[in-house]
Amino acid sequence: MKCTTHWPSATGSNRDGGSQLHLLHLDGGQIVQLTDYKGIRAQQSCVHPSKEIAYYIAGRELRSVRLDTFEEETLYRCPDGYKLHTPTITRDGRHVALCYCEDVPVSTETGVIYSTMAERYFRHPAGVVMRIETETGVARACWGEVAWISHVCIHPGDPDLILFCHEGGSNVHQRLWTVRVGRPTQAQKLHEQRNGERVVHEFFTRAGDVGFQCGQQSGGEYLVYDCYIRPDGTWLRQFRRPTSRFPGHIQCNSDGSLGVADGAHLEPDDGDGRNWIGLSRYVGGRAIVHRLCRHDTSGKTQNSHGHPIFSPDDRWVLYTSDKGGTCNVYMAEVPERL
Repeated sequence: MKCTTHWPSATGSNRDGGSQLHLLHLDGGQIVQLTDYKGIRAQQSCVHPSKEIAYYIAGRELRSVRLDTFEEETLYRCPDGYKLHTPTITRDGRHVALCYCEDVPVSTETGVIYSTMAERYFRHPAGVVMRIETETGVARACWGEVAWISHVCIHPGDPDLILFCHEGGSNVHQRLWTVRVGRPTQAQKLHEQRNGERVVHEFFTRAGDVGFQCGQQSGGEYLVYDCYIRPDGTWLRQFRRPTSRFPGHIQCNSDGSLGVADGAHLEPDDGDGRNWIGLSRYVGGRAIVHRLCRHDTSGKTQNSHGHPIFSPDDRWVLYTSDKGGTCNVYMAEVPERL
């Protein structure tokens, strides 16, 4: 595949025996190691939208590294006994939001992904949503509770608005929450779930709306939708998928006309759909699914989730696959017409 893009990508790699953050120049294929620090979970990182800086979690620290000079700085350290999760950055790069959660011991670890999810949920680990100023390192606690908080997302244009979830899989009765910084602090439900409804994988679109997947029983059918909602709870639109299977992780392009997922089930008996990256055209309340390419990833670890995203110019889809035995980054060109 000939790649003519000229934007870099920051990614994690364990090519040297431990996970570190690397810079991948997509136009030439050069890979540069950015960090050399114990305790890095390099998949939990974000990149400044306009400056040559990446922010990443290393142990209990939020650190920054310059992509040009490799200069590093510690911006924030969470308390002992807690773990940092999911840094996310505003469009202007002035604020990073993330959370820390109590590092509780569990007894159900089997080595299989999500084996401890139910137990961790029932342990009710304390969690706090934090916002960090990238220029000064000033930290602000925005919300906290005795609940497993995860998937923190800061609004791209409004640094006072933060989206987060209550984690715990199917045990969670209300997944989506928002909190507004600087007001009498009270987290608000976003899309209040009905009995038996399942909500997964929330994200902010580039326009500042919230996307997520939703499944619900309706009569004798189980319906799955890609949904989009404003942060104030105003409903925007939903698009029914062709089968009752959740496609995995979804994202949308810059104008919201296309969705991408690490699953592409075309019909109810489509057992091969989990092996494909799927593009969805959003038309008339339907997600019209097209197969972009096979990913064949195992999905057995967090690192091996396909988790596709659109490139900044919407021309490419980037995703992860371990089909060669180890996780690698792949790209597929988005066709001009579907």
